[in-house]
Amino acid sequence: MRLIPPLAGYKLLLGLIAFAVTWKEAGGGDPRFPFPLFGLLQAAFGATAALLLLGGREDRRALALGGFFLVTATSWSNGPLDQFIALYPDAWLFALADAVETHAFLAFYLWIFVRDFPAPPSLAWRRRLQLVARLSAILGGVFFGLSLLLHLAQQARGEAWAAALDVKAAESWNETFYHAVLTLTILAFPALYWKVRAGQKKEEQAQVRRFLRNLFLAFALVLPALALEIFVGPFRRLMETDDRFCGMVVIITLLPTLTLPFTVPHAVLVHRVMHVRLAARQALRYTLARWSALTLVTVPLATLIVYLYTHQEYQLNQLFSGVRSLLLIATVAVGVAALRYRRMLLDAIDRRYFREQYDARQILTLLVERIRSIRDSATLADLVSREIDLALHLEKAALLALDPRSGTLADPRGRTRKLDASSPLALTLSNASDPLAIDLENPQSPLLRLPEKDRQWMAESGFRLLVPILARDGSLLGLIGLGPRRSGLPFLREDRQLLHAIASSAAWVVELELEAKALSGVGDDVPDLDDTTPLAGPIAAGHAKECPLCHTVHPSYTVLCSADSRRLDRSRVPYVLHGKFRFEKRIGVGGMGVVYAGSDLSLGRKVAIKTLRQMSPEDAMRLRREAKTAAAVGHRHLAAVFGFETWKGMPMLVMELLEGGTLADRIAGKLSPRETVDLGIRMADALAHLHLAQILHRDIKPSNIGYTRDGVPKLMDFGIAGVIFELRQEEAEMDAMKDREESDDPPLIPNVAVWETGSGSDVRHRFAGTLSYLSPEAVRGHPADASFDLWSLSIVLYECLLGRKIFTGAPGQIVERIRAGRVPDFSQICPEHGEALADLFLDALHPVLSRRPATAEELKERLEEVREELA
Repeated sequence: MRLIPPLAGYKLLLGLIAFAVTWKEAGGGDPRFPFPLFGLLQAAFGATAALLLLGGREDRRALALGGFFLVTATSWSNGPLDQFIALYPDAWLFALADAVETHAFLAFYLWIFVRDFPAPPSLAWRRRLQLVARLSAILGGVFFGLSLLLHLAQQARGEAWAAALDVKAAESWNETFYHAVLTLTILAFPALYWKVRAGQKKEEQAQVRRFLRNLFLAFALVLPALALEIFVGPFRRLMETDDRFCGMVVIITLLPTLTLPFTVPHAVLVHRVMHVRLAARQALRYTLARWSALTLVTVPLATLIVYLYTHQEYQLNQLFSGVRSLLLIATVAVGVAALRYRRMLLDAIDRRYFREQYDARQILTLLVERIRSIRDSATLADLVSREIDLALHLEKAALLALDPRSGTLADPRGRTRKLDASSPLALTLSNASDPLAIDLENPQSPLLRLPEKDRQWMAESGFRLLVPILARDGSLLGLIGLGPRRSGLPFLREDRQLLHAIASSAAWVVELELEAKALSGVGDDVPDLDDTTPLAGPIAAGHAKECPLCHTVHPSYTVLCSADSRRLDRSRVPYVLHGKFRFEKRIGVGGMGVVYAGSDLSLGRKVAIKTLRQMSPEDAMRLRREAKTAAAVGHRHLAAVFGFETWKGMPMLVMELLEGGTLADRIAGKLSPRETVDLGIRMADALAHLHLAQILHRDIKPSNIGYTRDGVPKLMDFGIAGVIFELRQEEAEMDAMKDREESDDPPLIPNVAVWETGSGSDVRHRFAGTLSYLSPEAVRGHPADASFDLWSLSIVLYECLLGRKIFTGAPGQIVERIRAGRVPDFSQICPEHGEALADLFLDALHPVLSRRPATAEELKERLEEVREELA
């Protein structure tokens, strides 16, 4: 999988260079294959492969399809390389690239893709598909080796080679293996169609089938032509003898494949049929859509030019006769229509990816003039944040002005936490003549040298660009904070220049306001505001108060609980978080964090806010990114993730509030077999959806399955559990203990997620999760995969019928029992539930991994079969 792409990339690069060098000499040389097609096909397939291979490094399906496109691109490198070698016989690097026939692995990569797309099949079918993939690899390896051997023989042309190798026989065998590879490649397409049609879920059928339709249409003419050439002798002889017929077939069959650089990325990035993690996913979508529109204009014109160039010796009546005239008229019509309506199409794309189409330069330029009519910082903050957002389409924008009473930079509307005006970050801003970019995940960023308090403020704010507002004497009057652009595009140089001009105009307003307040003495009798002073309205930035009895959260200035008159303690959280979420009551404490019920003030809905243990700003940024990915995964049985916030270094995950309690509350009374199986089917379906998005839960247990008020079960804490565990594994246990000793806050979040096994000279493994629900592979230290979640879910379902935990006792004893796979026989523990459930748990909790269901889909199918037997 990873060995061939570098070789193919090397050949493709040299093939493109050879095409550029030999364009003029070989442009009209071979009527059987128009030379311009070599460059177009190499570029088209190479660009598609680059997107999948570079962006989909975490998805084996993307790697397989990217490898298929890459080795396909190299099959059109041989023509330019042959021409280059004929002109420059001593170019041994190009000769070596010509000998490396990486397209021998076409079938191998395609069958790997068939095996895993859209999801891995049942274990039996996976073995069959794996067998075909291995056969393809063997045939490809033989073809690859024979081609290289033949090239060396032709280069040497010595008696020793002639004696050792029958060149004609080797060429015959090489052609046989090549035909075998092509045959397996052709057969992979109907196999892919059958697999998707048989196993895809209804809610995902439209997206996957749209992707397959585009893929099949691109190869709809190539595959039959190849099959005819391999298996039909008259057609093959006609292709070999009639150059004109061969050239026409080549053009007609290969032109549809030039759509692949647009259709495949669109399906991957927009419809997410595969999990391609790219830093600028939205930017690529937007760019892809615009380039697709422009292609409607350029491709027909380019096709017409290529056709006229390759048939320049024909007369006009030959060029525009028969079928050719219809094709040319259709091509010109498409190009003219796209040219005529291209502006409307581009505007529609802009409206699709942004709220509206705006001229950013005009908006920001006019804003510079409008600022001068403002007289106070509150109105200025509203105007600047609103207009900059309209121009640049940001996720967040705010203006912070200097408050001389408290010595802080504060948002007049209270939407962002204050920044100490004497902090190192503020000093860095005052010395910066240009906007300051924030990228804490970049190890080369100079901001990493700032104190942790400043880095926490940057992580909490969510800003990606800070524009300093400087006074005439160079002192810092405020800043404009800008979040990431919704398009994912970076801030351009022109954007930065306009933002600098806006900050200069804003400085004039802020400075006048400060001078007016100083002259009038306004605020002299008003106490300084700090993080513990209540502001107007519900917003309070400091620690809230919490009742030790009922755990209700109150504003920071409250002394007694209104419900039971108990004196309040200081809470770990604010009363209102960034003006958006209000904490109301602590409802739970778990191994990962403390959970509060609260309200979303802007949307008026109930939410659950999980506060996690403190971490570095860099880790918080990483967790924010993973939470954003999890929030994009929607499913009826997954608790919705609404957002991610940080407050004073404490990460907070905002989720759907499940008011029906958790499975842990219900499990003591035992569930009926029908309830348990129904729960398992829903949770397995949710896991299949998560695993398709390449997200592992890694902490499935009864307390992480909640219920809505209507009794709908939902899986919680997905997406971030793995990141939390990885962060905990990176920390030493003694450091965590030291942090707890030095902290003023009570240790509400126990550090129970990391365990160690082994003693003395034994191999020691560190693993993460709730111990009683870990799989044998997790205990042995294997890399995390879907089997971890499937084992945990099976244990949970077993406990639903048992009414208690399966694994109890000392941690060391539990570890040894899990490592050995010693799960109590369900038929003996619960004989009243019948053989169907006993057989299910016998397989799902088998000590040998290959005996268990391979995917969540397979486990769901087994549960559905059990439900039918129960009925």
